[in-house]
Amino acid sequence: MDNTQLQGVKKGNVLNAKAVTTIGLMSAMAFILMFVHFPVKFIGFLELEISDVPALICALTYGPVAGVFVELVKNLLHAMTSSTATVGEMANFIMSSSYVLGVSLVFWYSKSQKRIQKGFFVGTLLLVFTGVVVNYFITLPLYITLYFGGNESALYGMASAMIPAIKDMKTLLLMGFVPFNIVKGAVLSIVTYYVWKKFRKFMA
Repeated sequence: MDNTQLQGVKKGNVLNAKAVTTIGLMSAMAFILMFVHFPVKFIGFLELEISDVPALICALTYGPVAGVFVELVKNLLHAMTSSTATVGEMANFIMSSSYVLGVSLVFWYSKSQKRIQKGFFVGTLLLVFTGVVVNYFITLPLYITLYFGGNESALYGMASAMIPAIKDMKTLLLMGFVPFNIVKGAVLSIVTYYVWKKFRKFMA
């Protein structure tokens, strides 16, 4: 999308029929991608997936609200098959939306020619930060209760099998979740950049 096309979208072409249809299709694709994971589990239970890519593409093409909408629909659909009483989906929505907003807000409102690279950097930082907060207060307490019967030591033991320095919640977050989310942000950035670069002309 060149600057002329970008200005056209900014001036109000977001809600045309093509955009609405594309956002709907991207929402469905994001939901499907939630079930596709990389084969390796980091620290025993963290799985990398790229279901945020459709949301990012919509956010870059149509604006931040479109990207958050895709994240919302994705998680609402996933909640129908959830075993976490929608708490897991809420956590996913918060973390994913923070990344999508970070990337797209910088891209849309920065005048720098390197706005997309800056956006990916800011988005990854937000993903790491919200990941620590959400996992500490929401995801990990739920995970410990549902799958470990409230036994925190069992969770730390699983994680320490890969990273022996993990002994408690603090080390789990700093040595487990922080590097995982940095890698996740980098993977999402790379995949999104090349997919969006290839298909943006067809979406505008």
